[in-house]
Amino acid sequence: MFFLKSINPSLKISLIIFAFLFSCDKPYDEIIDYQYSNYQVEKITLADNFSYSQSDSLLNVSITIKNSESVEKVYSNLKLVENNSYIYQNIELTKNSTSVNSEYSTKIKMSKKFSSGKYVVEFFVKDKINQTTRKIAEHLFLYDNKQVNYPPVISDLKIPTVVSRGVPFTFSIKVDDPNGLIDISQVTFKLFRPDGSVVIPNASTPNIDYFLMVDNGDSNFGDEKSNDGIFSFKNSFGESSAIGIWKFMFQAKDKSGALSNTINANVEVR
Repeated sequence: MFFLKSINPSLKISLIIFAFLFSCDKPYDEIIDYQYSNYQVEKITLADNFSYSQSDSLLNVSITIKNSESVEKVYSNLKLVENNSYIYQNIELTKNSTSVNSEYSTKIKMSKKFSSGKYVVEFFVKDKINQTTRKIAEHLFLYDNKQVNYPPVISDLKIPTVVSRGVPFTFSIKVDDPNGLIDISQVTFKLFRPDGSVVIPNASTPNIDYFLMVDNGDSNFGDEKSNDGIFSFKNSFGESSAIGIWKFMFQAKDKSGALSNTINANVEVR
């Protein structure tokens, strides 16, 4: 038996909604907290789709707040939904009027190096009264970087040829992508027993017949440095594992679904 620590690749997002939905058909287009102190979020102005171009790389973002006397500052963050990573944080919005109902706006510079996909803009208000900062709204949009997509390439596999049952070992593989490492969706390997049958990582998900490798600097998985393009995995064969030649098959996939070349390796288990 091959004992493996699994990583859940799905992105789980939980949102607490205190008021009404800004848009009922998209879970991110929401007013999180529309009233605090005296202010109220009235509307968000932000495109649902944005495409990069040399002449237009600025994303216009604005939020209108009623009864804004208690609002000291408004901030926004830009986050990539797929891996829950922040591109920008604490962007201060400019107040466009001195009226009670005020619009706050900014322009977020998008880059062709940002991967195409779903992004969310989060809005925060710093309150004058008690100096607290609260998340008040968020808006989802689709971004197209208008770049030609190229598949990833894997190389430089490092894996022992012989291992003993019960003894941990680490293996790694280098991953490159012409569109940048941010375009990598996952790096996987399939494992085949000496009799040719494939190992299923989790019996509750029998359709998933691969294991995920990591590039997050987690030493528990044998990864030495995060985000360096070297994906790693660490584990061991159990004492009851079959003796003989086990086959590993490695492959990477980008966010568009394009697959890399495959690299196979045989490991003798003694």
